[in-house]
Amino acid sequence: MIVKQIVLSLLLLFIVFFALRVIWGLLDFLFRKNESAMYVPSFNRHIRLMKDQLKIISWKKLVDLWCGDGKAMRFFTEAFGLQCDGYELQRFPYRYGRFCNFALWFPTINLYKKNFLQVDIGRYDYIYVYLLPHQMADIESRIFKNIAPHAIVISNSFQFVEHKPYEVIKDRKGKASIFLYRKNG
Repeated sequence: MIVKQIVLSLLLLFIVFFALRVIWGLLDFLFRKNESAMYVPSFNRHIRLMKDQLKIISWKKLVDLWCGDGKAMRFFTEAFGLQCDGYELQRFPYRYGRFCNFALWFPTINLYKKNFLQVDIGRYDYIYVYLLPHQMADIESRIFKNIAPHAIVISNSFQFVEHKPYEVIKDRKGKASIFLYRKNG
């Protein structure tokens, strides 16, 4: 009985701690002029959809722009054997992602606390983005100007404004969910 109470108390403490961290991150995002995206992990339904539908070549390099805790990178490493780099500016998702990558043993994932706009994205085969529409519009020209000609941009949930995807992956309900882009359309 006491063990059960201890476990429930620890679980409640963890839930409260996590909720406070999420609220802190949201307030930090809303009230500070931050160049980063709000932390929202990729949904499992999108992960499953990408696992079933994407045709990715193993042992290539992927970059996750504003990667949060790196959940998508762990998926790409596990499912396709990709070497992944991720860039995140917010403290909590960055530290949590580093902890998860260490604890779950993902040595081919590099997580950097740095703005991806200062990085050469032309060396990557795949670019993964899960950003809100206004953020997509802000970075669109920079991305398509600097990616390699063979690179594929994988956008989760939202489309770019000026570029048209060469392939759209729909979920079971027929909703467009994953958008694939190339440099020249």
